[in-house]
Amino acid sequence: MSSVSPGQEHVPFTHGQNLPLMHNDYVTFQFQGLVYNPEICRKNCGFYGNPAWHGYCSRCWIQKRQQTPQLTNGFRHHSTHLLCQPDMGAGYQQDINVHRKPYARPQNEDHSAKASVHPLFNSCLLSLGQGSFSDFLKALHRPDAQELLTHFINFIQRVQNANNLTVDKKAEDVQNLYKQIGAHIPDTSEEKDQLLDNIEKLVMTRLYKSVFSMDGPHEEQKDLSLQNHIRSLSWVTPKILQFSLCEHDDEVNDHIVSAVTALLEMDSKRAPQDKLACVTKSCDHLFKAIDVSTKEPATTDDLISGLIYITIKANPPHLLTNLKYITRFCNPRRLMTGKCAYWFTTFCSASSYIETMNFKSLGLTEAEIIHIIQQTSKACDSSGSIIQGTVQKMEENKQRLADLQHRQEILIQKAECLRREIKAWPVALQGEVQEILHKFPLVTKHQTN
Repeated sequence: MSSVSPGQEHVPFTHGQNLPLMHNDYVTFQFQGLVYNPEICRKNCGFYGNPAWHGYCSRCWIQKRQQTPQLTNGFRHHSTHLLCQPDMGAGYQQDINVHRKPYARPQNEDHSAKASVHPLFNSCLLSLGQGSFSDFLKALHRPDAQELLTHFINFIQRVQNANNLTVDKKAEDVQNLYKQIGAHIPDTSEEKDQLLDNIEKLVMTRLYKSVFSMDGPHEEQKDLSLQNHIRSLSWVTPKILQFSLCEHDDEVNDHIVSAVTALLEMDSKRAPQDKLACVTKSCDHLFKAIDVSTKEPATTDDLISGLIYITIKANPPHLLTNLKYITRFCNPRRLMTGKCAYWFTTFCSASSYIETMNFKSLGLTEAEIIHIIQQTSKACDSSGSIIQGTVQKMEENKQRLADLQHRQEILIQKAECLRREIKAWPVALQGEVQEILHKFPLVTKHQTN
């Protein structure tokens, strides 16, 4: 579901007729009170640019790289277009030029970013990036990695004990740690991403309790308010969101259940990369569900609408806090490039739209929404009777299981009695033989010739 920019005319919704699809120009991404609006490629080729590619599209960026290979990070030069989140009913937008504020290290830190990492670490960094996380933990206990392990432990303890620091300041420290380690590994190294992922999981698993939901009751209240708001949107269907999803198909339903489960698992993970993996897994299942339903690849509008529907269906706990946690502490490379970055950006767009979503934003009238809610209530009543029959069947099966358990206990008791009898039978038989021999002793007669 694409958000509608102020000034765009709403088209009334009538039953049996889909809402008109809206162009991707209106798909925005909200982050920390700002809404990102994508720009056209700097060469005006007709495609959209990417901040990581200096505002060029992928095709123009490849051409530019071939001409001038020594280019720096795109975010340092990209002047993106951000919009203030419009107030409900205010109907205005304000242009803001946002530039990243360079991080100023505290005065009490005498060393630079590279100097804070001991030169001896370089010899073991590449070897630590090979293998899984468990292999990484084992390798940290090697003699050549002891100083690096001590560096991580001191960093974790320092951040845990810094009660006067805000969560944003702690996030800067964690990101600086990633930069410090990454600065000693060539960008062309295949082990760099794996090493940074291992370091992220090690550090953030330990820091999770001290940095997650640091804003206290205020942030928790926002999460609860969003959960209540999502619960009030239970009447939203794929048809209202203008995309096709055959939920009665078993394969589609399995993918939907898997997508919902993945979103619910996100809150139980600690490392940002694991939470991000849950989002990616959910989006992958959603993509497959739409693909099976429509028999053709899903469009961007379908994916955003599907993510809105899956999020409403799952209603994951601490949604806003988890998104902030991933944004603050995840390896920035994961959030800038690749499939995970695309899915996470799309999921943030869907979550941002849900925050202010209501029947008016969907182009529905009060009469239409009342009719939809009534139809939903009837469907719930019919499903309630089915559930009641299912519960009754479960009670019958429960009683049968209880009878079987009772019969099994009796059978076990009888088997135990038989075991004792069999064990006592040789002893009793031997006693009877001895008694008979005592009464009728055997007399040996010698035969004489």
